[in-house]
Amino acid sequence: MYMNKSHSRIISMVALVATIFVMLFSVAYSSGHVNHHCNDSADCPICSMLAQCESSLKSLGTGLIAAVFYAVVLSQIFTVSLDYKYQSVQTTLVSQKVRLDS
Repeated sequence: MYMNKSHSRIISMVALVATIFVMLFSVAYSSGHVNHHCNDSADCPICSMLAQCESSLKSLGTGLIAAVFYAVVLSQIFTVSLDYKYQSVQTTLVSQKVRLDS
């Protein structure tokens, strides 16, 4: 299916906003219930939600580390490739300024 640039930009912006919302919600919920203590953590909805928030933050953190790594590697590759200057390795008698007199 063919997608034009405006649709792909809209989809990427929605994904970015959703990721930021999940991260901020997880941090806010975790910090709001930091002093939560319960006796039965298996059936506690707050404890299960804290576990879900923790796992989402860990997975986002892992993805962020991978994204930063790939961005750094790509930027280094582009920097090196842009600084490269083409030089001809082909030498001729004229380029060496050899006199062709007999």
